[in-house]
Amino acid sequence: MSLVARLRSTRLDVLLTGILMLAGIVQQAFFPIAGPVPAVLYVVGSTLPLAWRHTYPVESALASSAFWLIPLDGYPVLGFVVVLLQFFSLGSLGAPRLAVVLVTVWAALASVAGTLLGPEQAVASVGAVLVVVAPVLAGRLVRHQRAQNLALASLAEQLRAERLRAEEAAVGSERARIAQELHDVVGHEVTLIAIQAEAAAAALRVTPERAVEPVEAIRSTAHRTLGEIRGVLDVLSPQQDAQRAGEEDLLTLAARARSVGIANSLAVTGDTPPEQTPVALAVHRIVRECLTNAGRHALGAIVCLNVDWTPDMVEVRSTNDVAASVPPVPGRGLTGIRHRAELLGGSYDATCVNGRFEVRVRIPLIARATP
Repeated sequence: MSLVARLRSTRLDVLLTGILMLAGIVQQAFFPIAGPVPAVLYVVGSTLPLAWRHTYPVESALASSAFWLIPLDGYPVLGFVVVLLQFFSLGSLGAPRLAVVLVTVWAALASVAGTLLGPEQAVASVGAVLVVVAPVLAGRLVRHQRAQNLALASLAEQLRAERLRAEEAAVGSERARIAQELHDVVGHEVTLIAIQAEAAAAALRVTPERAVEPVEAIRSTAHRTLGEIRGVLDVLSPQQDAQRAGEEDLLTLAARARSVGIANSLAVTGDTPPEQTPVALAVHRIVRECLTNAGRHALGAIVCLNVDWTPDMVEVRSTNDVAASVPPVPGRGLTGIRHRAELLGGSYDATCVNGRFEVRVRIPLIARATP
């Protein structure tokens, strides 16, 4: 219980304490339990600390039990209610544990002493101990249950926060996937459109009739790109991906790139898979990305592509000349190649040596997805 809640409970405790003290004084007036002074001192001293049982449970229990040593000829009728409430609060709210144990032992001894000083038989001291210990044990049980409930509530909150973080991570991953797919699908086509547009612009300035062919290529590429975009936005399922990749083999992809000005040579060796597997789809996307990068950053340079299929793995190599010997910049295209290779348990390497840029990817045919 928080301090604010305890302070609020004190208001009710004060009212309850007043009622119990009034009842004890009224009993003394009609059914005396001792002389007037000792009786009033006992009733007030043992009952008044009840008002602070929520805010100071250890201190109030200690103060209340100290007055039990006053010898009486009887007991307040509602005195047992005071004891039960006082020591239940000690068990459920008292801390530290050692203080609770010490006060409980002290109160039990004081209760036994008070019983022996009173009119009851010595055997009644057993009940005097139980009336103190039982509510303390009940209070400790409630305290333990409350702590467990708080721990469960905290765990539930942590799980909720973790679920929200997982959902946010999933959304971020899906956004990254959509961005990568759009880059892979649209980037290649837009590069072809840009190259054809430059060719058409040059033809229009010299011989306008020669601009018909590149303009027609722009038109067909634009329509194809729109279809690709619709496919990407249509759930982005891997099955649809494989179907789109299967519509165009590597040789057709290379030939179409050459037709729009991306010079390349493609050599495919070994036995290609008979159907569109995740590895085959990855190879298709990697080859297309290599052609796209060359069209953007090394237009005019011949791109040499080699796809070597073996019984255990496939290796894709792409080399082309660059303007200067600089390290490859890991943009979205190269990053996408690396991710595709690593997700299938493969390796990726990109180097630039002596003005020659090379990308090498190896993927096992039995995919071992990275953790």
